[in-house]
Amino acid sequence: MFAYGASLAKKLGIPGEDANGVYSAGAFVNWYNGLPSHRHLHFNLGGPSHVATSNGKRAIIIGHGNVALDVARILLTPLDLLAKTDMPQYAYRQLANSNVKHVTIVGRRGPVQAAFTTKELREVMRIPGVAFRAEDRIPTFDFLPRPQLRMMKLLRQHKTLEVAEKSITLKFCLKPKRFLADENNLLIGMEFIRQWLEDPSDIKSNVRDLAKEDEPAVMTADLVFTSIGYSSLPLWGMEALGINLVNGLLPNDAGRVKAVSTNDFGLEKPEDARMGRVDGIYASGWIKTGPTGVILSTMLNAFETGDSLVQDWKDWKPFLQPDSEEKGWDGFKKEVEKVGGQPVEWDEWKKIEVEEVKRGHTLGKDREKIVDAQQMLALATGHAS
Repeated sequence: MFAYGASLAKKLGIPGEDANGVYSAGAFVNWYNGLPSHRHLHFNLGGPSHVATSNGKRAIIIGHGNVALDVARILLTPLDLLAKTDMPQYAYRQLANSNVKHVTIVGRRGPVQAAFTTKELREVMRIPGVAFRAEDRIPTFDFLPRPQLRMMKLLRQHKTLEVAEKSITLKFCLKPKRFLADENNLLIGMEFIRQWLEDPSDIKSNVRDLAKEDEPAVMTADLVFTSIGYSSLPLWGMEALGINLVNGLLPNDAGRVKAVSTNDFGLEKPEDARMGRVDGIYASGWIKTGPTGVILSTMLNAFETGDSLVQDWKDWKPFLQPDSEEKGWDGFKKEVEKVGGQPVEWDEWKKIEVEEVKRGHTLGKDREKIVDAQQMLALATGHAS
């Protein structure tokens, strides 16, 4: 069962992406969620803005998904509310010194095509002391699918603060053209090309450039977070099993992984490839569907994969090669230990949880995440000092 998600943040691939002040939204999310591999990152959130006429730092987030809204929410949520969450103290301290006051969330297509959910949108609309604005006229199509109808209604009816120290603005139909930087490669803004939709009411509408190359839309910014999706990475040994990733996910049917008979894995579309079922191999989560949905949809697609596995078991589908040995968890543990890994079982993980809850209570919150992997292993094995 492959369920290791999609961890590689996609890049825009436009000029200036290496400017100081351009960050991956995925890296920022991993940082404030306490992933050990990201705990040493630093983001230029504090200090005065270097952008002319700016009242506080200005941030642009590229992408209209849930991750983009989540980044905006974290950047502007009042500190007293963040202090009650399980956010690690290193992230809280850096956000406490933040001078980010204005966030613009930019998407290439329109409001009907936005990938964020109504729930996430509501959360950013309700941040205390933050003005929320959706630029451009919101369409009134009455034949849209229910989720889009609810979204359009929310955007049209939402009443926000007219004047506030902090703000979130949604902008539509703008395609990133290039990042702008000063002589020290410090970000100062972005150029965009205006877009138009062939059918604004179609969720999958094609989009075209509207402005001429010499008529870009320009925005000033101190920071930019790119949030244009993720891709999965292949694991060593996959090809030996006869499987590979196609467009960043494992081709599958209801979670049952399929092999692809093509030499062009990076470009071949899953639906166009010649596929064959690989017995006993399954996928769940973003490695199965690509980076989409929320926890509920991820749960449902996991249930679907589980149902497929159980049905195959009942139908006596072959799960092992004739000469293979069934090793189970104990066999897997031994293989991990051979390469220097240290497996952590449920009871050992509970020891880590107990310590996190204990540390959290001293700070007046539910838990304080431990972000050092070696410290977690020491706690799990009872070797902590």
